[in-house]
Amino acid sequence: MSTQKHYNYCLDYLKGIACIFVVFMHCEFPGFFGIAVQAISRFCVPLFFMVSGFYCYKEFTITMPKRRNKVIHIWGITVNASLFYILFALVQSWIWGDVSLTVSFGKIIVFVCFNQMYIIVSQMWFLFALLYVYVVYMFVGGTDWFRQHSIKIAGTCLILYVCLAQGCHIVGLSVPNFIYKNWLIEGLGFFTLGYVIHKYQKSLSYNNSTLLSIVALFTVLSLIERFLLERDFGVNICSIPQVTALFLYALNNPKSHKGYIQRLGKTCSMFIYILHPFVWHSLERVYNAVHINGNIVALYLMPLAVLLLTILLSVFCYRCQNKMKTQLS
Repeated sequence: MSTQKHYNYCLDYLKGIACIFVVFMHCEFPGFFGIAVQAISRFCVPLFFMVSGFYCYKEFTITMPKRRNKVIHIWGITVNASLFYILFALVQSWIWGDVSLTVSFGKIIVFVCFNQMYIIVSQMWFLFALLYVYVVYMFVGGTDWFRQHSIKIAGTCLILYVCLAQGCHIVGLSVPNFIYKNWLIEGLGFFTLGYVIHKYQKSLSYNNSTLLSIVALFTVLSLIERFLLERDFGVNICSIPQVTALFLYALNNPKSHKGYIQRLGKTCSMFIYILHPFVWHSLERVYNAVHINGNIVALYLMPLAVLLLTILLSVFCYRCQNKMKTQLS
């Protein structure tokens, strides 16, 4: 039975949609529209963690060398992205002098434990979180204990997230977002949720109209939640059923949504995630230089320009990577 027969194109499509919304989530549109787009797009990072967890589940067949290879792969990506952004920070500090390169012992501890970024752009916390989660999975992913307790792990992490984020906010406590937005709580929580969905995939059967209705409902509720709580938490409470329903929809329709966005999700989603802060902050410099950083039309066009330029740069990098692999093979 061929691998192609079991390939899920719809998950690639969702990754393509997610990497587009990641750009809009960070490089925001102005005003109410920007807040609304950010609120409904908070499913993106959870989706990427879930996809990783989903593909890590293969009952009794993922050996230690295979799990170790996943760690080595994401380690290489993380190191290269980190070096790129350290160089980017050095160049910005040298030219403009407005980028802090100061790192204290306390910042190093927070970075190591909670993936809070310093010098490196904050969006790269996802790579470090995914690396940490893969390391955990390398050691426990093949054990009966992990398989038996995966639901409890996912549930505990996601409940902790909601309690530390939205819960503490509601009762008036101020908790730094790195306490919950890190590898252990958000990363492991959604990674294990993807793992659990794969584990029980055959018993999770819902029709498409029900799933799409859930997606639509909780997308609207995510927007309402954002304005009721009056701040952003990284992941909305409503993002959890939203992204779960999206994921189940992809499992229901593995051969659907082939096309450019699907290919973009398959080949370039990681490049887009890594490169969009570079394009965004570089374009901000251009806006400041030509004095259009206060022009409302230019501000609405910026996220679209960042998306287009990031996609073009990502496609270029992907093709260069493929060319290098061909020459080395």
